[in-house]
Amino acid sequence: MKLVLLSACFLLASIHVTQALRCMQGVEIIQNSDGGSNAAKKEETPEFTECGIASAAASATALLVLKPNTVTFPSTDYKCFHLRIEDSETKKGTITKGCIYKAQNVCDGKFKVDTVREVFCSQCEQDECNSAIRFASNWKILSLTFFTIVCFFMK
Repeated sequence: MKLVLLSACFLLASIHVTQALRCMQGVEIIQNSDGGSNAAKKEETPEFTECGIASAAASATALLVLKPNTVTFPSTDYKCFHLRIEDSETKKGTITKGCIYKAQNVCDGKFKVDTVREVFCSQCEQDECNSAIRFASNWKILSLTFFTIVCFFMK
């Protein structure tokens, strides 16, 4: 039984490591109301997706519209990004998340429109690192490992 639990733990950990990079991908529009509170309208609900040619090309195209000078050559190495922008005139915010090519730098570059300003920008290379749930999978694996070790030494 001990060996089965230990093997299952190592199997889950190795499967997690060998998977392709997963990122949250989608667009969320946030409109400020007159009272100052944020009312969110989701244009496309962000979902987790594995980075690949299609998802990176879709994000690169969306970024080309916002920041034309961030364009780069396609590659097979990817990273996640999280970009929040706000229009100075309408106070409407947009959060864009997705996969991009590793050589692409989202946080640098000027916007195509002068009324748009960057509120937040981040890039990362870990699974699910561009979402609020990014720590959940690491804690699951850590707790499973700890549980297996405790069970192993209990008998």
